[in-house]
Amino acid sequence: MGIAADTYARITRQQYDDWYQRFYPVQKDLMQKSQTGELLGEQLGRVDRNVNGSIQAARLGQLNKMSRYGVTPQGDPNQDAQLALASVSAKNGLRAYERDRSMKTLSGAGMGLRNVQQQ
Repeated sequence: MGIAADTYARITRQQYDDWYQRFYPVQKDLMQKSQTGELLGEQLGRVDRNVNGSIQAARLGQLNKMSRYGVTPQGDPNQDAQLALASVSAKNGLRAYERDRSMKTLSGAGMGLRNVQQQ
């Protein structure tokens, strides 16, 4: 083979070796976590923390706003149901996203040059 072909083959092999050493372990770990449900469990835990933090911040903001006027906020009987619904809705959205991501990971969608438009 010619010098150009040998150089191209060497560069391609170096790129593959670099990918295999640096990115493949991360990709393999992601695939394993997505198939075992570990990623979903981590995300669902974060949803609970984020929702609870947001609820506390909103309640504190409402309390501060009302206290400026010397008024005590009244409890809304529907508020707890709405907050629970928001949490459940966020978790269901995550489950649907995780299912789609799992299928894309298995099929290889979104990887590398497959998404590049042909010119």
